[in-house]
Amino acid sequence: MENFEIDLQRLKEEQELILNQIDNAIALFNKSHHLVLFNQKLAEIWGLLPEWLAQKPHCDTIFAEIVAQGYWSTKQCQQLKDCLLNTETESLSLNIKQANDICLNVDCTLTSDGGHLFTFRDVTAHQKSQNSLNAELRRLRFLLGLNERLQYSDSLREIAQFALNYLVEVMNAAFGDVKVISGEGENRQAGPIFNQMTSQFIATYGEPAVIEMEGLLKQGIPYGQGILWQVVESGEPMYVEDYASHPQAIPGFCHPAIGQLGIFPIPATDGTIIGVLTLESRNLQKLQEATQKDMLFAACRTLGVAIERAQSQEHLRQINEELERSSQLKSEFLASMSHELRTPLNSILGFSDLLHRQTSGQLSDRQLNQVRLIQKSGQHLLQLINDILDLSKIESGKTELNLESVNIHELCSDCLKMIQPRADKKRLALSLELDYRLSKVFLDQRRVRQIIINLLSNAVKFTSEGGQVKLSGRLAYGSQIQGDYRPDCSPINPSTPYLCLEVKDSGIGIPEDRWNMLFSPFQQVDSSLSRKHEGTGLGLVLTRKLAELHGGTVSLNSQVSKGSIFRVWLPLTEMRQELVVNWESEESSQEFVENENIEEKELESERVARILIVEDQPYNQLLISEVLELEGYSVELISDGKTMLNTINSSLVTPPNLPNLILMDIQLPEVDGLELIRRIKAHPIWESVPVVAVTAMAMSGDRELCINAGASAYLSKPLNIENMIATVKSLLSRVG
Repeated sequence: MENFEIDLQRLKEEQELILNQIDNAIALFNKSHHLVLFNQKLAEIWGLLPEWLAQKPHCDTIFAEIVAQGYWSTKQCQQLKDCLLNTETESLSLNIKQANDICLNVDCTLTSDGGHLFTFRDVTAHQKSQNSLNAELRRLRFLLGLNERLQYSDSLREIAQFALNYLVEVMNAAFGDVKVISGEGENRQAGPIFNQMTSQFIATYGEPAVIEMEGLLKQGIPYGQGILWQVVESGEPMYVEDYASHPQAIPGFCHPAIGQLGIFPIPATDGTIIGVLTLESRNLQKLQEATQKDMLFAACRTLGVAIERAQSQEHLRQINEELERSSQLKSEFLASMSHELRTPLNSILGFSDLLHRQTSGQLSDRQLNQVRLIQKSGQHLLQLINDILDLSKIESGKTELNLESVNIHELCSDCLKMIQPRADKKRLALSLELDYRLSKVFLDQRRVRQIIINLLSNAVKFTSEGGQVKLSGRLAYGSQIQGDYRPDCSPINPSTPYLCLEVKDSGIGIPEDRWNMLFSPFQQVDSSLSRKHEGTGLGLVLTRKLAELHGGTVSLNSQVSKGSIFRVWLPLTEMRQELVVNWESEESSQEFVENENIEEKELESERVARILIVEDQPYNQLLISEVLELEGYSVELISDGKTMLNTINSSLVTPPNLPNLILMDIQLPEVDGLELIRRIKAHPIWESVPVVAVTAMAMSGDRELCINAGASAYLSKPLNIENMIATVKSLLSRVG
């Protein structure tokens, strides 16, 4: 018996030693809720005497002592008692935050004999870490959301609302607002963008007082009234503990219940204060000591950027409105002046014409010369008026194009005839050179005639006696514009076909440093009082504007004393639905229709077939296009592999708008031709289109490489034209 008691005592000591090694507090209550086992940690955590705990007090007594010492609230105590009474669940867990800021995780486990084992774990460090992590996540979400709204939203109110929603919550504020400063000097005013009042704020002051405050905010706060102007002047935040007693407080806001106020400056990028943010805090912690102050200042900086952007947009809107008013006034003035100038000018020209006819009597040679001078001066004045009015109409956007099918050969010849008398007076050699492929194109005939006449008039004006002026018209591509000076910087697609109208002269030339003046209104290269050449300087401006109306551009190359080349580029794809190439005259086409037979129907089918050329070299593009167009096919161009790949994968391509045949260069930039052929043959829509590999790869095995990739035929460079035509006809006859 004595040995048993010794063993039992040793077992208790070992048990106590083990329990005291555990970091968590342990309390075991029996079925009657008396403490039967505990460790040293349980006594330490609440300062309880181990001797008292060893007396096996009831759980109510222990919990009451902890409440009495101020660690727990009565509610928390009741939660633990409920755990003891709950016998249906084997294990329960809850968290308790004590008055001393210690966070405990309490686990209650039902034992086999009906008792309860409590484990109290100190999770304060973990809880703080988790809270800190959650706060950091919220902070990052706020910054991200603020930046997204700054980037994508034009609403200053929306940005201010998002910022206040966050700041009012994290700063435990009952009220917040954002005000923007407008005006200059002592005429400045602080007007609200957005304000937010919590239900707590409304409950404290009541609806009437809140309505009065909002009314004051909407009116704006004039310069000098209120504390906020000190913040605007100093650029530093202000913290006011008792606003109602402050000597500069606004009477309508002086309510005794107002808590701590914080007024924060909203700076512009140059440091100028352009707004203020106000928060009324109910937190025991002062605003100037808040851990979220960095977020508050970051929000102020972002709001400053948003306010600056909104002010810039408003300023720009006002400028645009003023420009529109000015443009309208200018148009009205020019319309009025047109009538006022043309009316007397009509009489001058009419009566001078009657005098020149000598219907009322013979005039002397001297008088006839004087009449001719009157007519010439009147016509010149009329031309100046027309130039000014035309430019005004174009700039106001009131000019519309009248697109029609125009015979380029006839148009250019007519323009040359019109300018011929002026050229003859200076003994200038006029010449015309036109691309035989061009016959009819869609454009505004009157406007293009004006373009050509303007360029020819300038060339004749600035070319010395005995010089040369040449008018050319040809089919060209965007890649050929490179190297010329252009007054605009619009992007040019290298593969776009253009009608290029060119006027070349052997005149005085233009210094490169003055090229930029040529296409500006009312400016001339020689604008001095002693200049030899008259005019308003509007001819080239009108030329540029009219070209741009067609979707085109103008370019220039000039050398002093050697002459100038002016080119007008009018696109033949995007603005025109078709380009009629001079394969044959309309008469032979009509004859073909009247005498059609089976063979001619097959030729007609080939003539309208669409062939896509994928080729990066401009000269090869031109050669292949010209050969196929002369055979009567419709030709389309793609100049790089990536564009072709995008075309293959485009959802806009459907079977009806597929080309009938593809001529594929193999060595292409970005994506090579072999890969493109494979993609075509693997595509459910494109696979039916035959592809001809056109390549300089002519080594042994290259043909097989192309055929294995999916090509229907193989042509090596340099091309055999007859072979190419035969191959194209053969493949089209199979798919036709």
